[in-house]
Formats: sequence, structure tokens, C-alpha cells
Amino acid sequence: MGTSSMGASRIEEYYTESHFDYKLLWALEDSHGLHAGYHDGRDQSHAEAIENMNRELADRAGIGADDHVLDCGCGVGGSSVWLATERGATVTGVDIVPLQLREARKLAAEEGVADRATFTRGDFTDLPLADDSVDVVWGIEAICHADDKTEFIEEAARVLRPGGRLIVADGFRAVDAMTPGERESMNRWLDGWAVPNLATLDGFGTALSDAGFETVETADETEQVLPSSRRLYWASRLLRPFGRVASAVGLRNETQEDNRRAARYQHETLTDGLWQYGIVSAKR
Repeated sequence: MGTSSMGASRIEEYYTESHFDYKLLWALEDSHGLHAGYHDGRDQSHAEAIENMNRELADRAGIGADDHVLDCGCGVGGSSVWLATERGATVTGVDIVPLQLREARKLAAEEGVADRATFTRGDFTDLPLADDSVDVVWGIEAICHADDKTEFIEEAARVLRPGGRLIVADGFRAVDAMTPGERESMNRWLDGWAVPNLATLDGFGTALSDAGFETVETADETEQVLPSSRRLYWASRLLRPFGRVASAVGLRNETQEDNRRAARYQHETLTDGLWQYGIVSAKR
């Protein structure tokens, strides 16, 4: 993940403390993804929807065996390993959470692609990569953690080779004016997931154009992620009694309970139209 006004340590703490919740609710043993799935009406499980998301983004970016992909905020490595196994790509995953990097390396080894899917600790707003060194910059629900999204965009432009592609799937703010109640609900969600702010979809696209990107395309894919959003909402509500008891006896900490509560608010604010899920593609 990238740093933010909350600080890299806050993001690292969040993902480390919430790892068990993600492992349980996102079925990490099968899905290997810390993000929403792309539901096309044919998927039979969350893991299938996660694979759909990988396929959808890879198709839009035209990723093949000749490509070197930079996976920004790679998490536990699911997308990186999928790109290496299914598309034959060479992938460098970057993340700031040591626990997730260990999981990613383990997965790559288990799938026999540790030579093509490698992982390093780093911040995608200050990448440890040379100029013009990758063909694709990829980010799923990670760029939202950057306080200033233009810092990521500038780094993406720097490391991409001429003609390189960018593909991002993430949450984007849909409205500017909110009531105090709406703002509180948004903050409960964003703070609980260590997200400092959301860019707007149009604003993110404009920032890409300003940075020299071409063929910028933005698409509202909210409908495709609603089942994943509902999954988290109901998990949050159903686990509330357990969470309260576990917190009272010291089995769950504040970060973990904030994460659970945020799962409720992300869905309520999404269905209220305060934010949307978007996929953005562009060429350098």
C-alpha cells in the first residue's frame, strides 16, 4: 500500500491487525485477494469473482507474456501470481506490509512462479524502480490509501515505458456536498479501513491526462461489485454481537472492531450513492 496522511505505520497496523478478518471473510485460502470481486452473474463463489476481476483488468490492459507488470499494493499476491500463471507475465509486487509480502512469496512458491512473481517492500508513491522499467502499472483497491493520488500518478508515469499501460480498480467519491450524517458515515468507513480520502472518478482521469497519459478511460463498475459489498455488510451485522463480547474480554482490539464496523458503512454509503466503484485505464 502507499503512504498517506495517516502514515505508513497506520496502514501497516490496519492490515496486520485485520488479517484474520480478511482471511475469514474474503476466503483468502481460495481467493488470495483482499478486494471486491467482479460479479458477472455466472460466478458461483467469491473466489471466482476475484478471478473475474483479475481477468477483467488484464483484458482491459492487454497483458501478455511479454509484459513486466508492477502490482502496486499487491497484498497477499493473488493478482501477481494470477498474472504470472494465467498470462505468463513477469510481475513485481510492491507493498508496505511485511505480513502480506510473506504470504505473497509463499503463494508464488506454491504455484511455481516465484521466478516470475517477485515481491518487495516499497511505497507506490516513492517506488524503488528505475525510470521506464515496466510495461503495466496495476492497482486494485490500493491507490485509495495514498493521501495525494497525484503522487502515485507521477510515479506511474515515471516507471512506465513509452506506450505502457495503467489499470486501476478502486473506490471513488461520487458527490462533493454531503450532509453531516453522510459525512460521518463516510468517515466511519474510510477511517476504519485506513483510507485518508477518495478521489472522484473524473478527477482521477483528469489527473492522468495532466500527467501526460493518453486514451484515459473511466468506467463506473459499481453494479459488478455490489455482491461483494453486501457480503461485507451482512458479515459486519451478523458478527456484531461476537465483536462486542470479544472486545469486552480483550480478544479483539479497536482496529479490528473499526474494521468490522467499516464493512457496514462502506455498503450503506455505496448504496446511498456517496461513492462508486470505478475501473480506470490509460496509456503512457
